[in-house]
Amino acid sequence: MKMIFLVDGDNNIGTGLKGIDMLSDQDTVLIFYQKGLTLTKIQKLCTGTAADVQYIESVRGGKNSIDFQIITELGVLVGKREADYAYVISQDKGYAASIDALRARYASAFQEVDLRASIENCLHLPFVLRAADRQELCNALVKEYGSAQGCALYNHLKRIFQAAEPETEKPAKTARPRRSSRRKKAAVPEPEE
Repeated sequence: MKMIFLVDGDNNIGTGLKGIDMLSDQDTVLIFYQKGLTLTKIQKLCTGTAADVQYIESVRGGKNSIDFQIITELGVLVGKREADYAYVISQDKGYAASIDALRARYASAFQEVDLRASIENCLHLPFVLRAADRQELCNALVKEYGSAQGCALYNHLKRIFQAAEPETEKPAKTARPRRSSRRKKAAVPEPEE
């Protein structure tokens, strides 16, 4: 499952890159930034990821220049069928119309194209649901997260599920009143004089 993230560098990039450390080497992150911006802060946010991170400087400055460049790149990726899953990472709702147009016209070219506020919001785990046994789960986690992280995650889950479950206390039985085998005679009223 190849995922491509087109990140709007003008729009809360710290929030947008949240979750980048969970990506695998099969994933690509394209970070679009304004002409002349220094990349030190952005590069620091990207440390620790296995994904292919590319920094793309805007061709022109000005309002919405990055937005148009991101939509152009997304259209090319969809047209070339280079992304099963493609996400525009921004809190700018202006991308919604373009993404809806791609979905309406080219839905067969991809699994999912969407606008999300962060990379973390894109990560879903359908591969876990397809696993039928422990080995398939382990293989899926390794494929999704790489050998080191996948095995660590599998072993962590294994320890959690193998831990002895605490014995649950059975609710105490409530004592029911016993019925005596003798029936009490109903009090007979005394006759009046």
